[in-house]
Amino acid sequence: MGLLRLKDNLTRPVALTATGLFLCAAAIFFLPVDLPYKITIPLTILGISALWLCPWQIALGLLFSALGDQMGAMGNLPGQMGSFALAHIMYIAYFAVRYFKKVERDRKLTAKAKGYLTMILLCSAALLAIVFIKIVPEAPAGILRIGTAIYACLICSMLVLALLQRSSLFALGSVLFVFSDFILAWVLFVEPIEDSRLLIMIPYYAAQWLLYIRSTSFRVGPEMRLMRF
Repeated sequence: MGLLRLKDNLTRPVALTATGLFLCAAAIFFLPVDLPYKITIPLTILGISALWLCPWQIALGLLFSALGDQMGAMGNLPGQMGSFALAHIMYIAYFAVRYFKKVERDRKLTAKAKGYLTMILLCSAALLAIVFIKIVPEAPAGILRIGTAIYACLICSMLVLALLQRSSLFALGSVLFVFSDFILAWVLFVEPIEDSRLLIMIPYYAAQWLLYIRSTSFRVGPEMRLMRF
């Protein structure tokens, strides 16, 4: 599954070890500790372990996210936005391939499924409209405004494809990711929000871990499908 080979009996211990290290690194990020690159460490841990455990698109998505974290810590907003755009392109590629290989072939387009698909598209369109009305015009004119518009389209595309996976973990992960980025964009371009650091980083870390653990062959338990369509 991954870019590098790993014996099946090692999947569980490696996934659990990476999760434990990720949680420790994420906790350290919130502590007033002067540690170089501490914002980059959590996603780097997941990204490196994903080279053995996850499809290559997920592994690269996590590593591009780690790079985006570092760019943000350095105050390089274009670099941060570009790195996360590449991460979402990787996630989009993974979800598209997975959908047509696994989900599409046994999909039954019932009336219930049509309603679900319509709801996904309407909610995504509404979110995109809010971003283009409230956030994009507030971004600095030029490359940042254009980049913000492109990024909004990418993350909404990722959200739609994730919600089509018939997976509650992928769905929750994508929703948390969108929520985190929406708060971040609002704080950057519109107005401050109280406790924004927690509102951004906690959903962000949870989202990335959910995408990571669901794309491994290790299962934390029986997963409830959102919709059978």
